[in-house]
Parts: sequence; C-alpha cells; structure tokens
Amino acid sequence: MNMRIRRATERDLEIIKSWTSVGRLEERTCRPVKNGRHVPSSGKVVRLAYFVDGQKNPVGKFDVFDFNTRNRSAEFGIMIDPECRGLGHGRQMVADCLDYLFATTNLNKLYGQTGEFNQAAVGLLKKLGFHRDAVLRQHHELDGGLYDDYVFSILREEWLSRKKVKRK
Repeated sequence: MNMRIRRATERDLEIIKSWTSVGRLEERTCRPVKNGRHVPSSGKVVRLAYFVDGQKNPVGKFDVFDFNTRNRSAEFGIMIDPECRGLGHGRQMVADCLDYLFATTNLNKLYGQTGEFNQAAVGLLKKLGFHRDAVLRQHHELDGGLYDDYVFSILREEWLSRKKVKRK
C-alpha cells in the first residue's frame, strides 16, 4: 500500500473538519475545542494531511504543536477518517510522519496524550515503540465518568534505532 504525506490544504482541512462531528471520542478532550478544532496552547501548529494513492481525499491527519525549542520536543495528535479505520492507515501514517519530522527538524522527542479508553491509540503507540511516560489520573471525562489519560513519547534515537533493527 503506497501512501504519502503533505501539508494540509484548506480543502483537506474542510474534509478533516467534517470528521470531528462523526466521533464522540474526537470531540472529548482536555484541550479546548473551538469550531470543531483543538485550540493549541502555542501559536505554531504543523498540520500534515495523509493520503493513500488513488484517493483524492485525505485518510488521516497528523498535527504537531506545543513546540519547545529549548527541549527540542513537540506534542502531536492524530485522527483517521472513521471510514478508513482498522486498515493499517494509522500505523503507516504515524511511522511516515515520524520519519518525516525526525529527518526535517531537530526535534528530539515527540509525545502524545490519549484516554485509557482509546485502546486503538494505546495499542498503536505501543506497537510503534512509544513509551508510556505518565498517567494523568482521572484526567479525562467521558459520559459522566473520569478516566486516566496516558502520555506516550518516543525519542529520535529510539525511532532511528528501531528502524535500523527492522531493516536488518
């Protein structure tokens, strides 16, 4: 399966924006949401749209935000079109975006946060070699219940050494 990434165009963002009304889990976050989009705490956001060859619409997005130039780290968030979930697009998208970001920036660490109930995201991050760094206890409200949030990260050296092992 051939896939590619590019910076998201306004058209891509309109398509992606329509996904937010599809799933409750994407709407529920500890970050504020305005007009269907997460409001970042810093001004800089790099939004990548992800495509499968032969499809004109994006199948996923990978946002990078909260850049910390001193520590060379940034947070990321992902979303896959609900109609394209379970097909391996998320795993390939995250891997391709990590390759891209570690090759084109001086970032040392990428980290993301997800609710304990989002087992698809937890499993994806573990399969890709992310480490669970923290548990934010009862940090995420969903349907009147409070759930833990997990913070996962991967370092540049971990990602690059993992890729070397896979090539052998």
